[in-house]
Amino acid sequence: MYTQPPLEGKTAFITGANGGIGAAIALEYARAGANLFLFDSKTDNLVEISRQAETNGVTALHEQGDVTHLQGVEQAMAAAESGLGAVDILVNCAGIFQSISLLDYTLEEWNRVMEVNVTGTFLCSQAALRRMTRRGRGKIINLSSIAGRMGGKFRAGYSTSKHAVIGLTRCIAVEFAEHGITANAICPGMVDTEMFAGVVRGDAENLGIAPEAMLENLQQRALQKRLIQPEEIARLAVYLASPASDGMTGQAITYSGGMIMQ
Repeated sequence: MYTQPPLEGKTAFITGANGGIGAAIALEYARAGANLFLFDSKTDNLVEISRQAETNGVTALHEQGDVTHLQGVEQAMAAAESGLGAVDILVNCAGIFQSISLLDYTLEEWNRVMEVNVTGTFLCSQAALRRMTRRGRGKIINLSSIAGRMGGKFRAGYSTSKHAVIGLTRCIAVEFAEHGITANAICPGMVDTEMFAGVVRGDAENLGIAPEAMLENLQQRALQKRLIQPEEIARLAVYLASPASDGMTGQAITYSGGMIMQ
């Protein structure tokens, strides 16, 4: 627990909050004192995540929706403001991954990765920024990846999209600094989530090896030779949403256990 909740009284809008990193950030933000609006296309865990969050004395609302649909995003942002007050923090965590060789991508598969990972981040940021600029404050935290700092086999769509998220983050930082808004990206390495488990299975299938061998191979690439826990990313997200990080903007922060150093 925090001796003095760093996000007390703040409202955070979190996409991709149904599981993995998004759910971990939601619960850590609740412990840090923030009220939550959780937005995801999947809802099987949102009721329980909201319940757990509210044990910290905050209010947690949730809604099903698609970050790629402009009208749905706008309606959700308006619902967050109506139910919780001004949105102070936006966390763009919604994302998908596909382990596909570049030559095997269909246009439909490629477009879907770009729509969710890039267009979804753009639409949610745009909706939040319209409101944040009027108030002269705001924090935007985008989830990129170490794949946004490097290339990789079977990563063409995902890596391209995560490079784009970093570029968008920096453009937001430059354009909206004068409005008291900061924007930063987190670039996690291998995080112990259902999504990463899918990455391992996909890579293993493409290479014709066992998933266990694939996981061991991937872990050996990091100095710490382990998976990052979602709660570690969540604690960094609290820092980036708090006044302690007011001087940071336009940054892409790698958290990978030493898998890459940039």
